[in-house]
Amino acid sequence: MPEGEGSLDKALVRLEEIADKLEDPALDLDEAVRLYEEGLRLYGECAKRLDAADLRITQLADALAKQARERGPRG
Repeated sequence: MPEGEGSLDKALVRLEEIADKLEDPALDLDEAVRLYEEGLRLYGECAKRLDAADLRITQLADALAKQARERGPRG
């Protein structure tokens, strides 16, 4: 998945498409396995991106809290 704006959204849309297709009882077994593998790959990539974003947000919040402590109370 390329880095950039919207790539997470695109991956989530594709995951929804895959889930819809996997619900089709007429789906060929080989195609179902291929779609399942693609879904697992996309899920892993999305999870990594979300974990990285969570870590970055935590780091920024910690930095902001540290900066506020160093400034002390205003008054």
